Amino acid sequence: MNKSNESRRDFIKKTAGVSAGLVVGGVLPGFSASSYKRILGANEMLRVSVMGVNSRGNALAKNFAFQENCEVIHICDVDSRATEKCIAAVEKVQNKKPAGFVDIRKSLENRDVDILVVAAPDHWHAPAALMALQAGKHVYLEKPCSHSPREGEILIEAVKKYGKSIQMGNQRRSYPNVVKGIEELKNGIIGRAYFGKGWYTNNRGPIGVGKTTPVPDWLNWDLWQGPAP
Repeated sequence: MNKSNESRRDFIKKTAGVSAGLVVGGVLPGFSASSYKRILGANEMLRVSVMGVNSRGNALAKNFAFQENCEVIHICDVDSRATEKCIAAVEKVQNKKPAGFVDIRKSLENRDVDILVVAAPDHWHAPAALMALQAGKHVYLEKPCSHSPREGEILIEAVKKYGKSIQMGNQRRSYPNVVKGIEELKNGIIGRAYFGKGWYTNNRGPIGVGKTTPVPDWLNWDLWQGPAP
């Protein structure tokens, strides 16, 4: 294996700097393209395909395009409106237009793709990640990584089998202030902890009850359902 391929294989393991910047609305304060480049420590270009860009994926695509080491070459979505919008946004960031795809499998067939970023609906997460690993790509996967613990175990087995890496995006694991806080706690800044308290707050409203409606011409309904039961 040559040096270039080896560094690509290890890419996701070294992306603490990149993942720290992948937050909704842009890059974290105090980070710049040049600082990310120093963190990654590589001069090669890593080519990225982004799947699911109607919301979160749009922000991820722009953030990956922002990295000096990365070029977003594919935008994949079953919603043609989302694809067109994201292509325009990415082109504005990197001054180069990515190609658009409806079927993620077509993107994964391209040998130039190094990384698949998955921000599609949850039922696509594990299957898309598995297909990417089988195709020799690294994966940046939005949470949740799977629908079940067993799917997660399958992904771990696939990482070992195919020699590629998965990183699940989670701001509370990647955000620099939180990382620093955990480090301070482990170093005993408050002494021994005797009590911890956690809570859950959900202010989201109900999603309502669906109704039958014609499939719009901008949506590939079969691919949207994909592996859903």
